[in-house]
Amino acid sequence: MIRLVTIIVLAILSASLQAQVLFPNKDVWEVFISQDFDANIVRAKEGNAEAQYLVARALLFGNETLRVEADQDQGLYWMKAAAEQGAAEALYALAVLYRKGIAVDKDPASWEKFMTKAGEQGLLSAMTDLVNVYRYGMPELGMDSDQEQYLYWLEKTAESGQVFSIVNMAITYRQGLGVDKDLGKSFEWLKRAVEQDDLSALGMMGEYYEKGMVVDQDLVTAYMMYDLSGSTPNKPRDKVAKKMTDAQIREAIARSWQWQVERESYRPTSKGYHYRYPLDAND
Repeated sequence: MIRLVTIIVLAILSASLQAQVLFPNKDVWEVFISQDFDANIVRAKEGNAEAQYLVARALLFGNETLRVEADQDQGLYWMKAAAEQGAAEALYALAVLYRKGIAVDKDPASWEKFMTKAGEQGLLSAMTDLVNVYRYGMPELGMDSDQEQYLYWLEKTAESGQVFSIVNMAITYRQGLGVDKDLGKSFEWLKRAVEQDDLSALGMMGEYYEKGMVVDQDLVTAYMMYDLSGSTPNKPRDKVAKKMTDAQIREAIARSWQWQVERESYRPTSKGYHYRYPLDAND
């Protein structure tokens, strides 16, 4: 019984190890172009997924630097071998091959199958492709847009920290695009993008504070957010300034400047940054 349990546990662990992103936080092109192709052929035959992927990529298109001639049949063989081990980059590559009809016939079902598997493993490029296809469709392969799948993958990419998707989640809930309109959820998503100093999110956040949407009305914070959005000319900032006192404007400018100093991320303004936060009594 103990031996049987051990075998089962090892099988589960093996399966979990096979599902992987091969080159997290690495420049895949640099890894590819600096590889020892002959050594990787040996490693590929031994079952190494990284080597299988690198060899496959070289063989599919050929590469003069590596002195490898194209052999699409062999390239496809090794890419499938890496994909069968759950290598996310290989799954993504297979999806691209089926979309473009390279070494295989174009097939939207295969694109969807392999791209989804790569996306579920957290490969950002795959998740981004899924967002775009489900949002706009893929006319060349006869695929229509799919709002439900679009929102699913949009949230996945947003949760991974991709600021563009975070902002779009905020817009989705603000406008009720395929979901119930929810300003509270929109605001929470927007805060994540603001924390990344995203200019569009800062501008959108200014409106929440100017109008008191979800939060209490705060014209100083609204001015600061508009100022940080980097718009030129900055009509929203100039508009809210008409409702403020000179002291409030000075406070907002000082806070905007402090934000930029802390992040070492500066943007031009017609007002200048001669105030420092917190303000001195003489300011």
